[in-house]
Amino acid sequence: MLYTLENDIAVLSVETYACEIHSFRRKDKDIEYMWNGDPAYWSGRNPVLFPHVSSPQDKILNFKGKDCKVNNHGFCRRSEFEFVEQTEDSLLFRLADDETTYAQYPYHFELLVKYTLKENQVFIDYRITNRDEEDMFFGFGQHPAFNCPLVKDKTFGDYCIEFEKEDVEGGRLDLSYELFEQYPTYIVNEPESRTFTLTDGTNKVVMHVSDQYRIFALWTPHAPFVCLEPWVNTLDSTEDVPFEERPGNIRLSPKEEYRIGYSFEII
Repeated sequence: MLYTLENDIAVLSVETYACEIHSFRRKDKDIEYMWNGDPAYWSGRNPVLFPHVSSPQDKILNFKGKDCKVNNHGFCRRSEFEFVEQTEDSLLFRLADDETTYAQYPYHFELLVKYTLKENQVFIDYRITNRDEEDMFFGFGQHPAFNCPLVKDKTFGDYCIEFEKEDVEGGRLDLSYELFEQYPTYIVNEPESRTFTLTDGTNKVVMHVSDQYRIFALWTPHAPFVCLEPWVNTLDSTEDVPFEERPGNIRLSPKEEYRIGYSFEII
């Protein structure tokens, strides 16, 4: 089911399936900023990456000594979230473990996702609680896809990503499909930037991330969109290592809660 927030400046719509934004628009511009999930290119839109970012080649991860068949980027992207509540400016959704998730990730957990609309900016906050009786390990990240080009008189190559710091040469990365032929996923490890801007010089998506995100990735399958992806971590290339022993994973004690969030504004 689709739920909508609206103010004097913008309209935001979020779907319970995958807890993805389906639309984010300004009232003063005829622009849809979010990718529409066309399966001819990629059926995703802006999935939550949990309990791991990426996946091993054989799609098998070992949790607590048991091999589990997993999907790329975890199961949230194929899960129906529960709608919890709506206020004047926010939406709250919930996902908890069930038989389907437990087969892929044998932990008891709760994931709350809150969307808050403030003027032309959406704040997305996550709360993950370990409801198990033992320590819980997981990875986490975001994967939002934005239309590129944003307007009909532009092309993909008219856009760039501006970095707050010089994490790339000159603090600017010009987009081209040739770039993604060379780097299918363009990754910046440990960026100093906390703000990343997709822009054609006029229209912009400005993303702000917390210090918890240690990786920034860009991806497109030669399509009219680009994903700006802040990750806390990702699976390393080591195979046949228990998930709990993989470096960079978040560790939560029983009943402990992990909080993280990011935001983006449309200009």
